[in-house]
Amino acid sequence: MDFRLRELLRQIEAVQASQPLSLGADARIFVYGAGSVGRDVYRILAEQGLHPAGFMDHRIPAAPLPGDVSVFTPEDPLFVSDLRDRTVLVLAIHNREVSTSSLIAKLHGLGFPRIITLVELYDSCSEKLGARYWLAKPQFYRQFAEPIADVYELWADETSRKTYVDTLRFRLAGDYSLLPEPEPQNQYFPPDLPTWRQPIRLVDCGAYDGDTIAAFLRAGFAMQAVAAFEPDQGNFRRLASFVASPAATVQQVVLWPCGVSSATAQLSFASERGEASGLSTGGTAMVQCVSLDEALPSFVPTLIKMDVEGAEFDALQGARRIISDHHPGLAICVYHCPEDMWRIPLLVDSLVRSGGRPSASAGANYRYYLRSHGHNGFELVFYAVPV
Repeated sequence: MDFRLRELLRQIEAVQASQPLSLGADARIFVYGAGSVGRDVYRILAEQGLHPAGFMDHRIPAAPLPGDVSVFTPEDPLFVSDLRDRTVLVLAIHNREVSTSSLIAKLHGLGFPRIITLVELYDSCSEKLGARYWLAKPQFYRQFAEPIADVYELWADETSRKTYVDTLRFRLAGDYSLLPEPEPQNQYFPPDLPTWRQPIRLVDCGAYDGDTIAAFLRAGFAMQAVAAFEPDQGNFRRLASFVASPAATVQQVVLWPCGVSSATAQLSFASERGEASGLSTGGTAMVQCVSLDEALPSFVPTLIKMDVEGAEFDALQGARRIISDHHPGLAICVYHCPEDMWRIPLLVDSLVRSGGRPSASAGANYRYYLRSHGHNGFELVFYAVPV
């Protein structure tokens, strides 16, 4: 067994039970980040009797926060050295845009010694914080040691193996410095992977406003045909507007105002969230979902992209025939649910193999890669490249 994998499995096995959050009797707590996640964290801490003294952010929000809670900058002269020593910052940053490791280094440099990350907080407050993309208690991973090890053997290159292990180590320990440096410019067509077969016939699941189609066109790919799926009404209108513009130089485009799933059905949906709109048991709207096998009986894709807010696993099951018959390239987001990092590669491998356990050959028709395109564990994409 590879040394790196062996150390990861030891770390998983050594995970301890959750401990109550302890900040010290004289600690002055500030929630760093005045966005929606920060407001949730502030409320949860207050409900636990920890009563934060306010928010901290490098940018002061234009609109006042509920209850007129104060927002300070880290450089505020009110924070003299002894006050900084007693300050505990709870980082409520959970997006692809901010490098949390760089932020932590900057805050330490400003004299704030104690910083609690969202990964650490989630270990003791997961029930109140709810599902938040890839966040999970460290104990969650103990039950999946075997499939985690199996997927390690699937990766085709060293970058994928390192990205996989370092991302899992980060999720276990909350050490943001472990995360790979993201490469956001070329999401869905990394330059260090074999290029997609052209002209591209794209199935775009989670097409948003056409941003993926536009990115492929800007990169110079020849786009022959696109079948795009976007269930959010606002996003769909923007998608349709883009496709009708002179910038969308694609020979054939079909737009579906639908979600994708394992079968054709109407499912609850959380809408009007921009990129984050998606299927949700708590959604207030209903959307039509389809399986790709049923919706595209004669469309022969060269590439399927999926960024569908946690529905990727079900959507792939609805594309079994297309994948097994036509062997398209696959670019699948695997950061929306913590288990997607291993269950999606294993599912894809099962669709292209005749049976047996995963191996380094990664099936007869594909090579598998993992790349990071966003900060903080976001925009993690699994690539299945046809040989």
